[in-house]
Parts: sequence; C-alpha cells; structure tokens
Amino acid sequence: MQASTYINRPILKRGSTGSQVEELQELLKKRVPLLDCIDYLDVNGIFCKTTEVAVKVFQFRVFLEDDGIVGLKTWQALYLGERLNLPLLRYGSRSRDVAQLQNVLKFTPIVQDYMGFNGYYFGAIDGEFGLKTEQAVKVFQEEKELLVDGVIGTKTWKSLMNLASIISHIHL
Repeated sequence: MQASTYINRPILKRGSTGSQVEELQELLKKRVPLLDCIDYLDVNGIFCKTTEVAVKVFQFRVFLEDDGIVGLKTWQALYLGERLNLPLLRYGSRSRDVAQLQNVLKFTPIVQDYMGFNGYYFGAIDGEFGLKTEQAVKVFQEEKELLVDGVIGTKTWKSLMNLASIISHIHL
C-alpha cells in the first residue's frame, strides 16, 4: 500500500471544534461502526471523549499510533479506509509497527477469553521482529490462506487490519 495522498486538514484533538471536527465525525461514523463503548457519536463539531475514543479505535485498526490525535496520517487513512505506506516487515525489522503487530497477534486476556483462542504470539512486545514473531506471522498466514513466508506484505497487512478490527471491538 504505497501511495502519496495530500490532504490539507488541520491537526485535531480533544477540545477542537468546528466544521472540520464535523467532517472528522462523519468519517468516523463511516469507518468505525458503533461500538459498545461508544453509545452514539454525535456529529456536532465538538471533539469530545467519544470522538477521541472513536479516533483511537480507528487508529488501532489501521496500525497507526493510537494517540487520539488526528494528524495527516490519520486523515489519509480515514479518507482511504486504510493506512498509506505500510512498511514491509520481516525478520530483523525493528519499529513501532512491529510492536503493534506483536500486540495484535498476542491479543489481550479479554479477547482470548472471548474468542477461546490464546493468540498467535507469545513473546514480549518489544518491537523486534525475531523468531517468535516470524513464527506467529507464519501461523497467521497459514490460517488465513496467505503466502506463508513470514513477511508482512500488502495481503498480510489487510488480514491483520481485519483482525485488529475484531480485537478493538471486543476489547473496548
């Protein structure tokens, strides 16, 4: 998913107000279906706690830093429905993306209980793509009927985003 999309929107965060917050809220309603933790996302131009939670859920689902702040990368992902410029990850990679990958593959105890499955990854969330991460990726790829190579490319990223969507819905 390599692309370049320029979107001229301001950085928004909790406390922001105005028409661009309304635009954000409309996009969130489209991209983040109703969650148990979000009773109702009003399109009112006020960046409140509910809007912030919806932003964090969306960011988690597309492997962005889930800080609740809407910057360029979040705007791009909201418009496109997926994150731009996802890196190719493989054995030896080190980054925040690897840590998020490990987090999604590991699940949380709440999600494990709900799904009756302990996850794919059992190591530390350390941001290092080592042997345990590679093995977890291969098991995930096999279960999703993807090319089993231990490399996170476009198709594996898409499947991981689907898994992150399920996890965020259950966890929240």
